[in-house]
Amino acid sequence: MWGIFMESVVIFQNYVGYHQNKFLFGIYLFFLLYLLKTEKDKKIRAILIYTPLLILIAFFCPLFRKVFVRLFEDADTYYRLLWLVQMSTVSAYGAVKMCGKHRKLMLIVMSIAVVACGKYVYSSEYITKAENMYHLPQEAIEVAKIIEPEKGRAVALVPADLIYYVRQYSSNINMPYGREMLIANWDYYNEMYEAMEGTEVIDTPVFAELVRNYGCNYVVLNKTRKTSQSLEDYGFELYDSTENYLIYQTDQSAG
Repeated sequence: MWGIFMESVVIFQNYVGYHQNKFLFGIYLFFLLYLLKTEKDKKIRAILIYTPLLILIAFFCPLFRKVFVRLFEDADTYYRLLWLVQMSTVSAYGAVKMCGKHRKLMLIVMSIAVVACGKYVYSSEYITKAENMYHLPQEAIEVAKIIEPEKGRAVALVPADLIYYVRQYSSNINMPYGREMLIANWDYYNEMYEAMEGTEVIDTPVFAELVRNYGCNYVVLNKTRKTSQSLEDYGFELYDSTENYLIYQTDQSAG
């Protein structure tokens, strides 16, 4: 019994942690119950009512969680089951359906709900206004355009702050490592990443050898990045530059 109780506590913590805005979950429950009472279409009931209810029942079942953790060996992602509950779809559909019957009242209620539950997205440190149609930093696009080959693929070594963006802009640019190196709790190791980011000053001889071993055609460095010796002394050619980055071409360049 004690084990089941502790399992239930963990599940509840997962559940609470998922809903940072409790108002949104309240709205979801309201429209879920509303659709349960008023929706007549069997297909819609199956998708928007019965399926979420079954998922919630399974989510709160301690035995189900034990099986999930044993199968996937990942207790930290258990909350992701709640992604299947379709909160936004159910709330939006229920609100529109109710608006059909109570248009003026629902207009007022929904306006209040938007103000109460929403927040200004640009107040987050992780969200900025788009600089272009790609919704990527403009300088990252400039770098990608310089190193993107006209035909085939190129391998580019880029600073950590560009890893997320260069590959998004062009699938013709490969990298010796990806975002896995930026997630601390994944605990990945890559000798090329360590040579690039792991020291205050890049050890040029070791760095140059690794660049060639990994088949990199281009090396992109921030202009503030220090090297123990000039890269030009090791056969790298300064190919181009942007406001904050220097782009070197190696002797393995795809040209």
